[in-house]
Amino acid sequence: MADFGMLFTLILVALTFIIVGMCFIVYMMIIGEREKRMRAEGVPVSDVEPELGCPHYFGYLSGFPLDQSIPDECFGCVDAVQCMNQKRDATEAEAAESTEP
Repeated sequence: MADFGMLFTLILVALTFIIVGMCFIVYMMIIGEREKRMRAEGVPVSDVEPELGCPHYFGYLSGFPLDQSIPDECFGCVDAVQCMNQKRDATEAEAAESTEP
């Protein structure tokens, strides 16, 4: 008879694959809806390809209003967290410099 721990592990692995697959399907549906919206607005989908570099300045998200949605291009950015904290980090650095003798 199979060990209960091994059976439980196999079930967890199978459920993980199912969840990852469902997330991928939802992601592809979101991308498809975005392309449909772009076509409806008359923007060619090829013009929306991500560019190298940031279209905004570094620290753009630190001053972004909380009542507005974050721009789509910021979601895939690897520096988004640093961009949000850039203004605060600069303020903390200035405060640290002013307290040093």
